[in-house]
Amino acid sequence: MSQETPSDAELIQEHLQGSSTSMSQLWMRYDSLVYGFAHSIVRRRDVAEDIRQDVFLNVYTKLPQLQDYTRFSGWLKSITYNACKEWLRRQKPVVPLESLADMEHPAASVEADVERCELRTLLRQMIDKLPEEYRTVIELHYFEGQRVAQIANFLELPESTVKWRIHKAREILKRTAKINGYLE
Repeated sequence: MSQETPSDAELIQEHLQGSSTSMSQLWMRYDSLVYGFAHSIVRRRDVAEDIRQDVFLNVYTKLPQLQDYTRFSGWLKSITYNACKEWLRRQKPVVPLESLADMEHPAASVEADVERCELRTLLRQMIDKLPEEYRTVIELHYFEGQRVAQIANFLELPESTVKWRIHKAREILKRTAKINGYLE
């Protein structure tokens, strides 16, 4: 006998009726999507983690105000997007610490480690230059491990659009790599 996974609306209803586990189920369902979406916008892991926590705290306090529980994922995406934009608005130009962490001292690494690190940095730079709609699906799919259906649901897009954006982003990355001499 297989149990069906409860819908977002069912979990919200249970939470509002006093369930102690339904909110954590929603959190687990959307945690990596929120983080990946935030990271694709703010480009810093530490900030994306902070935004993720703020978003779920916001969701917890504002959930009773949500009128249509079936629109939860879109509502969650809006809260995440607004939190990211607010963070970006308050920022002054800074060098992210994680970019410094990727710059290992050459003497401390073997040649293969240095090359792998350089390739990872170059790939990250190429991804960072993608248009936001492509960068977001790449982040969610490849770095956060989300399935196309989950991404489509979260971004409120048809699955075919998500697949197309992933395909298009990969084409752009491949073309960029060829132009820069990284692929033959």
